[in-house]
Amino acid sequence: MKLANNDDLIAAADIGGSHITVGFVQHGFPKIIDADTIRIKLNSKGTQEEILNAWFDAFEQLAFKKDRGIRRMAFAMPGPFDYQKGVSLIKGLDKYESLYGENIKSIVARHFKIDETNILFRNDAEAFLHGEVMAAALAADRRILGITLGTGFGSAISQYGDTKDLNLGLAAFKDSIADDFLTTRWFRSAYEKAGRTGLEVQEISYLARRGEPLALKLFDEFTENLTAVLHQFSAELSPDDIIIGGNIAKAQDLFLPRVRKRLELLGIRANFHLAQLGEHSAMVGSAYLFTQKTIIK
Repeated sequence: MKLANNDDLIAAADIGGSHITVGFVQHGFPKIIDADTIRIKLNSKGTQEEILNAWFDAFEQLAFKKDRGIRRMAFAMPGPFDYQKGVSLIKGLDKYESLYGENIKSIVARHFKIDETNILFRNDAEAFLHGEVMAAALAADRRILGITLGTGFGSAISQYGDTKDLNLGLAAFKDSIADDFLTTRWFRSAYEKAGRTGLEVQEISYLARRGEPLALKLFDEFTENLTAVLHQFSAELSPDDIIIGGNIAKAQDLFLPRVRKRLELLGIRANFHLAQLGEHSAMVGSAYLFTQKTIIK
């Protein structure tokens, strides 16, 4: 792919709970240029200055590394967030509290000296799915459900190039909400409640593959929870395909075959796909806002 001039490049960012990842996307192409990104760890519980400086540093490192100016920017952001105005509404979620009520679009525009119209924001789950749909090149009429299993439970639906956030993580489930049972913090919490030292999903999945009883039990419970949530909403949404991403998806061998089999027995026969772009998908999906006639809110 021939590298475009600066006007055809979009500096895209994936804002995670503990990091920012940035890369250049060429307008209309479903990939990060040279698959080259800058990733910086950050403290999302830090001050506004600490968080924004980490974001600015990531973009500035990218511009220096690729020897390219930044003229257009796209952010894949967790919610709640006013995506059109660029104002953070994140509160009570133990992350990015210091940004609450701030117009991030204006702050970023001033720092990089670019017009606010050249800075767009998109829900991170929505951006993930749109990036994956573009990369997979599935038929436009197929109804595609996307879910991310990581620090949060993200969900979106896509058809005919229109991708919308579903926010199923806030749906009632058991004695709480779905997000509390389908995320990395559920694994950590469940492991700790059993009297074991808190571990990350990668470590728990390693133990499960080696036959450790508690780890296997947790993946059994996770399989049941994910099946129940997907059954509830697949019956309503009728997806042709389901794309799964996020860090927990790296352990898909421990739950996905059983989830698929159980859903088939329940009459849900969607085709399952693992995310192709990995962490790049949200960046690519956010950059696609610049190709659409109307900005998705």
